Amino acid sequence: MMRLVRAGRRGFTGDAAVLADDDHRAQVTEYLADLVRPFGAGPVTDLSGQSYGEMAKALVAEVVPATEPVDLLVLAFSIHDVWPGRATATYLSHVCPGTPMSFAICDQGSASPFTGLRVIGDYGVRRALLVVVEQAALPYRSAAATPLAHRGVAMLYEEGAGTRVTGVRQYPDVEPGAVPEVARLGVAELSAGRPGTRVVLSDSLAAAWPDRPDHTRAPAGQPTTGVWWHLAGAREGAVLVGDYDRELRYLCFAVVAAAPSCVDGQDRSAGA
Repeated sequence: MMRLVRAGRRGFTGDAAVLADDDHRAQVTEYLADLVRPFGAGPVTDLSGQSYGEMAKALVAEVVPATEPVDLLVLAFSIHDVWPGRATATYLSHVCPGTPMSFAICDQGSASPFTGLRVIGDYGVRRALLVVVEQAALPYRSAAATPLAHRGVAMLYEEGAGTRVTGVRQYPDVEPGAVPEVARLGVAELSAGRPGTRVVLSDSLAAAWPDRPDHTRAPAGQPTTGVWWHLAGAREGAVLVGDYDRELRYLCFAVVAAAPSCVDGQDRSAGA
């Protein structure tokens, strides 16, 4: 089983550096306008936001030393960034020590990072990096939950060292009314035999599970990185994170044991 050996988190301000290129800005504006026109989402104006390639590159530099090459890199996100035509996971393989095999997981909402952990656990590699990112700008009308801030979390996992990922559970097609019962069973199963496990729920899951025990509730506004941001700031002991995507009806849980030596609890911010 893969084990967590290092984690980092970072906030980003301003726009991506790539948006300083007028040609790129014009091309992406035209591209997005073509995509949203059939849906009546309005004109695409005032293009702003972040590039997941730029965000993740900074996180990789913080979390992965040159002496610890990575075999597998998984990028998890929900909404698109300001470089929608870029093969970002491939680019990150180029800048990450080890030139790892890489995957991008999207179109699963807040379930994407949990799927990333399953891929890492099942792939049988020595060292893997999970990067979870979200940027806070869409230049057109959308019903999607747009984050309040640009944020990213990177978690480095290694086979046979450090602390362990002890379980991932994903439940598809869970209607809101069924969330409390399924959530109780999932938390009980993953925390069994692990006294002192802290449970951290996303704002969405906490809202759908009003009679939950006294669990920590991640702040609202970061639908993809919320619980992972909390995990990256944890100091020690087992942390069980849970999330619920009301739109896609995915209910997910994971248990990760965090040690002081492998978690970076600092809240860094970086301008573009």
